[in-house]
Amino acid sequence: MTAKEDLAHTPAERAAAAAASKKMSFEEEARLFAEAEEISVGEGRDHMVIIGAGLVGALCASVLRRKGFKVDVFERYQDIRSIPSVGRSINLSVTSRGLRAVKGLGGSFHADLMKLATRISGRIIHMQNGKTVFQRYGKDDSECNYSISRVELNKFLIDQAAKDGAVFHFDHNLSETSNFGGTSLTGCVLNFAKDGKRFRAKVGCPVIACDGGGSRVRYALRRAGLTEFTEDVLSRGYKEVLFPKPEGDSHFGAIAEDGAEGCHGGFGLHIWPRGDHMLMALANKDGSFTGTHYGENNGPEDSYQAFGDTTEGRAACEKYCEKHYQDAAPWIGGMPSLVKQLTSNPTGILGTVRTSKWAIEGKVILIGDSSHAMVPFFGQGCNCGFEDTLWLSKLLDKHCIGADGLCDMEKCTGETFARVFDELEKERKPNADAICEMALENFVEMRDKTGDAKFQAIKKVENKLENCFPSKFRSRYAMVCYGGEGNVSYANAKEMGLVQDRMLNRLCDALKGDVTEEQIAAVIAQVDLALAERLIDEEVLPEQKKRKMDLSTVKH
Repeated sequence: MTAKEDLAHTPAERAAAAAASKKMSFEEEARLFAEAEEISVGEGRDHMVIIGAGLVGALCASVLRRKGFKVDVFERYQDIRSIPSVGRSINLSVTSRGLRAVKGLGGSFHADLMKLATRISGRIIHMQNGKTVFQRYGKDDSECNYSISRVELNKFLIDQAAKDGAVFHFDHNLSETSNFGGTSLTGCVLNFAKDGKRFRAKVGCPVIACDGGGSRVRYALRRAGLTEFTEDVLSRGYKEVLFPKPEGDSHFGAIAEDGAEGCHGGFGLHIWPRGDHMLMALANKDGSFTGTHYGENNGPEDSYQAFGDTTEGRAACEKYCEKHYQDAAPWIGGMPSLVKQLTSNPTGILGTVRTSKWAIEGKVILIGDSSHAMVPFFGQGCNCGFEDTLWLSKLLDKHCIGADGLCDMEKCTGETFARVFDELEKERKPNADAICEMALENFVEMRDKTGDAKFQAIKKVENKLENCFPSKFRSRYAMVCYGGEGNVSYANAKEMGLVQDRMLNRLCDALKGDVTEEQIAAVIAQVDLALAERLIDEEVLPEQKKRKMDLSTVKH
């Protein structure tokens, strides 16, 4: 991993940025902006500026508008609603943790968003031997995740924010030369380039930075000595693989047989775990699937570098796919289709951003990927960003909002905004750090452990305990995805997961080495529930009480 690579959106954009930086020094760029036209934005106490019109920025715009703030949103790219979806776009897994921010907006907002979603009940594991295994997400059918197209969700959120009255400014590329210094508690100068012209925006109000993993705001803050951050990029990347809608009633789900639970292919997260690489697929509304292959970027073989769009590269890729993904190929349109996509589709970056300081007085706060971008293996990037927005909403209600539910001009001072931003960072940073770590851990679980028989048995025992003792035991997965209230934070879920793992391994201690399906079934059927409850009471409950966690709030 490296901390030097820019996590901007695509390899082409990073190359262009690198080329541009060679042509012009920071000092030269700053001089040109100093000579550029200046405009004023957000001079009133009831104004907010958002940088970034992605998922978090667009949702944040609706939240602020409904509290009575005037909102201007500046986005570096063109309006996503005006262009077709192209390239890498991992389907999002949206859970109740993130959806709480949407539900808080009231009206039909949540119901309209759900029209874009496909219900996902759990993982469908496609084993190397051709068998399929279903691992339920929650304790029963009442708990699920939702698969949503990132592009369609972004369009929906921008539409809603615009209807709420937010003003969007697209094609505004923020420069690192932007200035967040000065002695005032609010206010900054944002330097933008648009259509080949430069201008300075003198901003008199707070700025919410939601400009993603390659955040220019974050870079500007670091250059000014106001924060530090790392960008840890994995040696692995990903490629999108499209699965057409299966014909007729056919599907590649898990079959209910020999006592195993089944799941229709359209309602599962498909995983082909192959040790150090894997293929995944999530359903779309039209019945097709958006798949994602995760593999090594570089290397002489079994890597994207080796699978170049050449005769040799395609031959190497076909040999690799025949060995590892023979059973998946028919659902992708055949082996030629799979090979073509792996050799010609662009490669995406997987990385984690960790930022030392998110809030600078009442001037600016970084939220979402701009402060804590994470790898997608827990499906919580979007949810964590939405939860940032929910906490921003709560703290504004606490400090800035009047009895009528709208911003109170007398309360909206620099001191108040500084307090809101400081409290938001203190609440959210430990939780963002926790989910970033869990997302990295889940990469190993998904590509390797999900194919392990003992791991599958432990997950089934875990599900059994959730149903037998729901008031005092929930899986770490459920706490992460369906928690959020009752102090069931990411940080607490992470620590509770360690305690529960030790207990589950003790209950499944009979499973050692290579185990048979009969041994696994026997352990699950004969798990000592009396011992399990005693261990929960002695080891799990004290930790819950110490952290003041209310498991009744873990729900869909």
